[in-house]
Amino acid sequence: MKTPGTRRFAAMILPMLAALAIAAPARAQSLPTGIPPPAAAGAAPSEPGSPADVDPWEPFNRAIFEFNDGLDHYVLRPVAEGWDTVLPDPVERSLDNFFDNLRFPIRFVNNILQAKVDPAAITLCRFLVNSTFGVAGFLDVASHLDLPAQTGDFGQTLGVWGIPGGPYLVLPVLGPSNPRDTVGIAADSYINIGGFFIDWYYLLGARVVETVNTRALLLEDVDRAREASLDFYVAVRSAYLARRRALIEGRAEPTPEEEKELYFPDYSEQSVLP
Repeated sequence: MKTPGTRRFAAMILPMLAALAIAAPARAQSLPTGIPPPAAAGAAPSEPGSPADVDPWEPFNRAIFEFNDGLDHYVLRPVAEGWDTVLPDPVERSLDNFFDNLRFPIRFVNNILQAKVDPAAITLCRFLVNSTFGVAGFLDVASHLDLPAQTGDFGQTLGVWGIPGGPYLVLPVLGPSNPRDTVGIAADSYINIGGFFIDWYYLLGARVVETVNTRALLLEDVDRAREASLDFYVAVRSAYLARRRALIEGRAEPTPEEEKELYFPDYSEQSVLP
């Protein structure tokens, strides 16, 4: 039987353990609509201010970015390619739906904290529908019932409350972030109720499966993004900052200026433990 001390220890250490199984490109979700031609690659970042203002730690960030990129190239991508060869696409999609459904507490709580009643209600309805009619979340039935997926994380909540993000920061293994969103990642791990009922090694195993499965779904997307970018570091930074700003401002779509920078996968969703 797990003691309260064991549960607290697991809740604190689990995000760090899970980081060992993640590389930055696995944060990509999907290619946005309205993708301009690759000629736009390498354009100036869409965030306000000069790079020195938004990225004063660029030398350090680039070093960590190269480490993450190498980890993806030599470890995660080869494993994902093998995974993609063995599993058919419908199975990978079903697994993706399942893990996405488990993020219900994080999205629901943060929508409540942001006073977003409708998104919170939709998130609750999606969880109930997909957990029952969707066979424990493996099928996304809710989307066919006009219940679209919602966003919500504690970094976004802090931004809605008016707390600035601070300088751009690339975390080892976890990828694009900033001081505010880094705090958000840690806070969201505590909203994960599974950490208090399931042993950490089971959750870590599930996190590894989710990471490999997500990377397998995005093999071609990440390759295209890399090829289209004159400077992949700048591309990822611009996408992250623009997307996070859009989420905090409650905009479903990027502005035309931001859209020019979003021709590569969205790296803004900082996944936390399911």
